[in-house]
Amino acid sequence: MAKAKITGLTVALSTVIALTGCSSGTSSAPVETSAATAAGTTAPVSKEPVTLRMTYWAGSQLTVDRNNAVVQLFQKAYPNIKVEAEYYAGDAYWDKMSVLAASSNLPDVIRMDYSKITNFVGKNLLLPLDDYMKDKTINLEGVNPIHNAGGRFNDKQYGINIGNNALVMFYNPELLEKAGVKAPADNYTWEQYEKDLRTIKDKLGIFGDTHLAQSHFSVWLRQHDKSLFNKGQDALGYEDDQLFVDFFKQQLRWQKDGLVTPLGTELEVKSLEDGPFTKGQTAFGGFSYWSNHVDIMEKQLKKNVGLAMYPGDGKGMYIKPSFFHSIAKSSKHPKEAALFIDFYTNNIEAAKSLNAYFGMPYNPKVIQGIQDTFTETQKRVVAYLTNVEKYASAIDAPEPAAGAEVAKVYKNISDEVLFEKITPEDGAKRFRKEASAILAKAK
Repeated sequence: MAKAKITGLTVALSTVIALTGCSSGTSSAPVETSAATAAGTTAPVSKEPVTLRMTYWAGSQLTVDRNNAVVQLFQKAYPNIKVEAEYYAGDAYWDKMSVLAASSNLPDVIRMDYSKITNFVGKNLLLPLDDYMKDKTINLEGVNPIHNAGGRFNDKQYGINIGNNALVMFYNPELLEKAGVKAPADNYTWEQYEKDLRTIKDKLGIFGDTHLAQSHFSVWLRQHDKSLFNKGQDALGYEDDQLFVDFFKQQLRWQKDGLVTPLGTELEVKSLEDGPFTKGQTAFGGFSYWSNHVDIMEKQLKKNVGLAMYPGDGKGMYIKPSFFHSIAKSSKHPKEAALFIDFYTNNIEAAKSLNAYFGMPYNPKVIQGIQDTFTETQKRVVAYLTNVEKYASAIDAPEPAAGAEVAKVYKNISDEVLFEKITPEDGAKRFRKEASAILAKAK
């Protein structure tokens, strides 16, 4: 896979360090006269009472609090628009969206994941946003288009990115120091990672990390110039099943030697705050965490945490939109929904309230408006994302419509392999057979 630079992110993130401009203030006036909107939207909006429905997923109370804060700011700026926000945890969110879609009752504003948006676009459930971008209801002036490229299909925009993230392996600096283990550097290898897991167990008597998930497997494949899905999205993107076998054999080795937490313990994790790393039970936190989860990690541990790329070739890493906001095609208030999306993306006070929780903003004007408020932790996140960008290759295309079904198959087979009910070799064959059948049928 060719290495690709995401230059727009570098420009935006470097602005945090270089700019010394002050932030704008907020007033309760609509966008057309408010200095709080970074891009200066000018599109007229009705003053008639409107109620918008929005949905989002939340794995912690902090997620709910941050979202509610933006909703309250928006309602203060637009007293005639009421926002009813509902959230669901984990897979329950997408199950709920499926039910609402089937009943033609989707909310006006839908929080959309990169892996799901293809499915919604393919089913004609989302409204193209180009007209609202053209009249600047959603104002992306001065924004590098690359940051929203993942929400664009057939030359139409269906989702607006909220912020940028990257997968991250957190680590507890104090525990590493006690074990005499060096913090992971850019050239960190899987072999060194395993040595460090053993040292942590021997010196501290604790687990080094948790088992690896599908997100790790995707990076593992990218490190071998492969991907989980092929370009046609009707088959797997790798032909050599030894990649699957090797990925699981190393985990079985770690499991046998007590280097990672028991699988049963991991299956009981209910929220981001609830993982072994946040409880101080492991020195590394590779539990499918993202860079925007750092606040939760530090709040739970009551100390600073380190951020490192996954072991292996850095090209396996990538920069990812944290999520998109989309508008249901069935919405009766698309203009107001677009206005809400613009506010969430471009309003300075909203950005301060979010505090980069859902990923680093990419609008240079927003970054300039909030850069003075960044904590030392956020500056470390900026540095981490900049470093990831330096090594990363381009993000894979969004998952196919059947991606969620394939993910369930992967999880079931992964559990069977790690519970030693089947061998990695048998697991690789089953995954290929079952995933291929799902993808071919969906196509």
